[in-house]
Order: sequence, then C-alpha cells, then structure tokens
Amino acid sequence: MALAACARTAPAPRESEAMERSARILRQLDRLEADLHSGETESFTYAELVRRHSATEQISCKVTDEHLAEIHRLAMAQEAKMARKRGDQVKKHGVELARPPKTHFLPQSLRM
Repeated sequence: MALAACARTAPAPRESEAMERSARILRQLDRLEADLHSGETESFTYAELVRRHSATEQISCKVTDEHLAEIHRLAMAQEAKMARKRGDQVKKHGVELARPPKTHFLPQSLRM
C-alpha cells in the first residue's frame, strides 16, 4: 500500500484563465524591470556626461582666463617697450640737434 501511495503522481496543473493572466503579468513585470534598469543606466550615463561637461567647461574657462591675462601682460609690456623707444628717440634727436655737427666728416678745407 505504501508503494501505491508513492506511485500516485500529482494531477497535471490545469490551465486556467487566472494562471494565464498571472503569467502575462509576470512577463510584463519582467519587461518593466528590464526597462527600469535600462533607464537607470541611461540616467547614470547622462548624469556622468553632464558632470564631465561641467568639469571640462570650468577647465576651459580657466585656460581662457589665463590666456587672456597673458595676452594682456604681453600687450602692456609691448606698449611700455614702445614708449621707452619713443622716449629714447626723442632724447637722441634732441641731443643731436643741440650739438654742433661733427666736423671730422668734412674735408679739411671746410672745417673751421
């Protein structure tokens, strides 16, 4: 008798409308979970891209500011150099005009 009880198999599951609905809902939940996971990955990727863009923009602004400061410094140095040269030329011409002409370039007969 014990063998007869063990030999009995469970009845085959019946396909019912409720079981079909349950399976369909589980499949939909699996798809929804996959979409959610994909969306989280996309959100993470987008957030990382925004963070990197912001960091790159800050570095770019810093480099531009340093570049402009260097251009300004060089322009000021060039202006100062040009002003010194103009001052030297005025002094040089002023001194030459105040001196009598050099006579050693004149022939001996024209010298005084």
